[in-house]
Amino acid sequence: MEYNGNVLYGKKWAVCGDSFTAGVTGTVLEEGMYRGCSYAYPYLIGNRNHMKIECFFMGGRTLALPEDGTFHNSLSDPSQEWYYRNIPEDADYITIYLGINDSHHEHGKGGDGEDPRGIIPLGTITDEIVHTYYGAWNVMLKWLIENRPFAHLGIMVSNGCDREAYRTAQIEIAQKYGIPYIDMNGDRFTPVMIRSKNPEISEEVKHMVMLKQAVDYPANTHPNDKAHEYESYFIEDFLRRI
Repeated sequence: MEYNGNVLYGKKWAVCGDSFTAGVTGTVLEEGMYRGCSYAYPYLIGNRNHMKIECFFMGGRTLALPEDGTFHNSLSDPSQEWYYRNIPEDADYITIYLGINDSHHEHGKGGDGEDPRGIIPLGTITDEIVHTYYGAWNVMLKWLIENRPFAHLGIMVSNGCDREAYRTAQIEIAQKYGIPYIDMNGDRFTPVMIRSKNPEISEEVKHMVMLKQAVDYPANTHPNDKAHEYESYFIEDFLRRI
């Protein structure tokens, strides 16, 4: 693909996420610049648009950092290479799709088989510490807006969280900072995806989506390859609009 007016062509995209971004099936791309990489939406989009993917995603990753120091797979951990302040200065796009594992850490439940050590409270929208979910958003977004001012910044509202409060927290944060968001739980602009927490969508529909998008329902309810391919197109459209 050549440039030909494609605003995404050749751009650098810092992708922040967890296993819903990294993919879990073991399938890899068989062609393109990301041949051999996971069959997951970032690399599918990167292949189509010749984008440079900066990987800030991994299974089990959280946004917030537990205060007790027992857990380090967090975007807010300054000792790690995936610390949000290490997002390259020349990143053209930054998307953040984190919340599932923060919700697991709220009560140390360890959903999805991930490391549950360290409590991460939901907190309140006025928090200014990285040890609560709301607080980590406030700290990180203020820094990114000030220090990566020309990056196209977008929030992908997490599906798959333990409860709806994590979905609404992300929407409230996006509105607080005037940042575009895409609700992966489904709304009038976005198809409903697996493990939706949107109460406006019928439980029957959510169940049908789960059956067709899960890796192995009910044993493994991560997105399968078809789900990654499907969502890659409307996520790509979201990138073009931010």
